[in-house]
Amino acid sequence: MSSTGKWTEVANKESPSWYLDPMVAGQKRQAHLDLVNSYAGTYQPNVVLKTDLFEEAYGEDALLRDLFPNAALRIGIDLAFRTVENAVKCGGQSASLLAADVRRLPFRSSSVDLILSNSTLDHFESPADFKAALAELARILQPNGRLIITLDNPRNPLYWPLRWMSRLRGAPFRLGHTRSGPALVKDLVGCGLIVERTGTLIHNPRGVSTLIFLGLRRTLGARADPAIRRLLSLLAVLEYLPTRQFTACFVSACATKPGHDGRTTT
Repeated sequence: MSSTGKWTEVANKESPSWYLDPMVAGQKRQAHLDLVNSYAGTYQPNVVLKTDLFEEAYGEDALLRDLFPNAALRIGIDLAFRTVENAVKCGGQSASLLAADVRRLPFRSSSVDLILSNSTLDHFESPADFKAALAELARILQPNGRLIITLDNPRNPLYWPLRWMSRLRGAPFRLGHTRSGPALVKDLVGCGLIVERTGTLIHNPRGVSTLIFLGLRRTLGARADPAIRRLLSLLAVLEYLPTRQFTACFVSACATKPGHDGRTTT
């Protein structure tokens, strides 16, 4: 099945985000907004691109509506047309949404000021597709523009069994080829970008925490909120420990494209 076919199949499911508790979705959304604000700093982009619309179409962790609301143009893309339709129905009218393949973007070179690619490229099966997509993001980025990217963290030991389980029938979607933090830096530099910052994101034990939160919600309903909130707060402390590169669900990086003089500006 083609990549488009796989994601159309996901989009046709009754509830693709069934695995994400509302409180966890809120944590994920806030963590990504904080990451973007931290990496962007005082930079004010005119044209903003988000590279998939899964959150906007199905979850309570939508980001696009709060990404740089003063930007002249905000764009969201997704490989599956059904996902784009659902994102529009869920309030995506404040941005331009379209179906597009991140490996072959329908944008001019050097036409986007800021790109947020949050756990998009890590769903490709092959390293070649991953590199093609990363090169496309670098191509459309304006000189002095910023690429903020997150990927599944392969150094997290729970990632590998979860990747295997994602191939099973009933899994929400497949996990694909990803890169560690240092490997991502190497790839970004290879695309001609300058890596400004790197980091880790979200430390809920993958798969295990999902089962715990689902069990609490099924048993206690809305009364599970305090327990889930407490667990999320405790797990967030892992970000400040030396072991964070092994407990993080995602690695992140912010890269800039050199200006015409070969330098970047803040």
